[in-house]
Amino acid sequence: MAQWRLRASLALALACTGMGGGPVQSASSVSLQRDGALAIAGRALRCGGVRNVLDPHLPNLGVAAPGVLVLNPGLLSRQSEIVRLFVFHHECGHHHVGGNELKADCWAVAEGVKAGWLDRDGLAQACRSFGDAPATSTHPSGARRCANLDRCFAAAVASQAKEHAGRPTPRPDHVASAASREAPKLVSGPTLVRSGTLR
Repeated sequence: MAQWRLRASLALALACTGMGGGPVQSASSVSLQRDGALAIAGRALRCGGVRNVLDPHLPNLGVAAPGVLVLNPGLLSRQSEIVRLFVFHHECGHHHVGGNELKADCWAVAEGVKAGWLDRDGLAQACRSFGDAPATSTHPSGARRCANLDRCFAAAVASQAKEHAGRPTPRPDHVASAASREAPKLVSGPTLVRSGTLR
């Protein structure tokens, strides 16, 4: 937890000095929009009321600190769109689950499955981005994180399937018969009211 506080203090200091806080060119793979949202992979992303900051001097892809989420746009531009989205959601996850890296990974996976941008191939991309990194004082090993991603993905997919199973999906033949039942019906034919002659 001390490492979380250290990272948080560093990120907060960077955010307060304004480093990287200005907008970047829209051609960038990650850009800060005027409304404060981050544009990544064609999506405008926010993490609740957390302030988004871009810092090209940050020594890693991203960091979360109380009230701020900091990303390095240069390092992220070397990653795939899925990895960029995953990093944003991982850092946002810290604002929801605290300093636990595995829980933040799991939160990011659940959000990705729910939003539809994370599939099995994207999960493999996120896993590859960890490399064969050994465990450090702040992060579990890449192998442990990958195993955790697999468990989280399976749970998120199962939860999504369960949610969809609870919603009835009408079958096409039922839709057609329901439409025909609702169509107005002619109850009697035309009736001649009076005959007329043309002059």
